[in-house]
Amino acid sequence: MIGPLATANHEIREAERRDQQRRRARLFEPRRLTDQLLGQLEELNLDGVGIVPGSYDPGLAEIRSHLVGWPGIGTRLLERLQSGTRTAELIETVFSIQEVIAPPTLPAGVVIFEELDLV
Repeated sequence: MIGPLATANHEIREAERRDQQRRRARLFEPRRLTDQLLGQLEELNLDGVGIVPGSYDPGLAEIRSHLVGWPGIGTRLLERLQSGTRTAELIETVFSIQEVIAPPTLPAGVVIFEELDLV
């Protein structure tokens, strides 16, 4: 039989695990959405569609809602996520956003050294 202290510890660990899963999902969702959007925009570009149609508004709004308040993502960048924009321009905007939300990782073993300001 499990005592009240063990039960409380188990509940705390479960709550921490669920919270960690929610945080990971919150961080992953914008990347998934922008990846999906890039695929769609590339298809538009290949089809010669020069301007993003209004049918993209719901998806763009969802991406904006996930990125509001994200460190490094300013309102001007979010405002560029809209239909009626040139397709190639929106592709560049999405790439800029991805650089902030999921910067490229370095290959294993690569170390970057910063120069120290020596006076």
